[in-house]
Amino acid sequence: MQQIGKSQLSVFIIVFLIGSTPLFELGIKAKQDAWIAMILAAIAGLLLAVMYVHIQKRSPESELAELYIMHFGRYLGGFVGLLYALWFAYESMRNVRDVGELTVMALLTSTPRWIIMLLIISVAAYTVSKGLEVFVRVVQLLFPIAAISYGFLLVLLFITRLPQITNLLPILENGLLPVMKVAFPDLLSFPFGQMVVFFVFWKHVSEKKIIGRVSYWAYICVSVFLILMNVLTLCVLGPELAALTALPLLEVVQLIRIANILERLDVTVTLLLFIGLYVKMTAMYMASVFTFKAVTGIAYRYCVLPIGIVIYGASFLETNNTYHMWIGLEITLKFVPIFQIVLPLLMLIVGIRKKYKSSIAAG
Repeated sequence: MQQIGKSQLSVFIIVFLIGSTPLFELGIKAKQDAWIAMILAAIAGLLLAVMYVHIQKRSPESELAELYIMHFGRYLGGFVGLLYALWFAYESMRNVRDVGELTVMALLTSTPRWIIMLLIISVAAYTVSKGLEVFVRVVQLLFPIAAISYGFLLVLLFITRLPQITNLLPILENGLLPVMKVAFPDLLSFPFGQMVVFFVFWKHVSEKKIIGRVSYWAYICVSVFLILMNVLTLCVLGPELAALTALPLLEVVQLIRIANILERLDVTVTLLLFIGLYVKMTAMYMASVFTFKAVTGIAYRYCVLPIGIVIYGASFLETNNTYHMWIGLEITLKFVPIFQIVLPLLMLIVGIRKKYKSSIAAG
């Protein structure tokens, strides 16, 4: 079985959760209080992560589908596993489409979108075919590039004094309730609730005892970073412009001008988004393959190509980027809590009930 270490797990979680998140100004429906909605969602997401780790500790050598089969039985658990495999493939498809749209919008305006998406899904399929160890090593190589680039952009933003703290005022102008409505379920589902995918990968961590500690610290680091980026975008653009802009981070970076020499840093942002989208897309693709294999018993190598074809084909179902964004942010986020909250919570309850009944029988 392929194994990854604790440092690899932490880097994997960080890069995965960042993913394409900076592509959007999350929580902007709360206007200048979007960052507060992010904080609330991040705290709730940490509670979800604690629940996930607790469930995983019941059977450290099992992955997602195996855990559901263990709790719900072969048939019902297997059916739930297949639903997860489909959902992971769907999430991977969304990232494939994001790559296509971003490339056409920002870089290769004359290149057909289908070619771009075919190339990126081919790269992902090749990575998935090589297995988890190879993929995580690639993530480790990409992490310093992403970290240095984000750090560079943050320094430039402060040097140019673009952020204006007044754009965050007034705080909680309409009270806490509108902020809560934005945070739940949308912000909890994306990106924080996506930690559920690590049910598939925790089995492959060599040191099982440190899974919880490493996962929590990586999650907290990502949460702080995403909240900081959310605050900076609001401070630079203001809530009105941030709400109207398709790619807020790109808009922010385009405003950076230093001595008429250092400008046009769009390529840096595009590179960062490509890294995040590639990692998230490949991780979801791999999770779909792992889960499908666990349920059906079909060999891993035979699952890679068919699932990749399904992901690529499904990426054309949405007619344009506006429709794609609307489906993702308005429709998808409404049913995703079934996979992130409802089903894991049921598994937790079933496990507690089984443990209670077994202790009664033993007594």
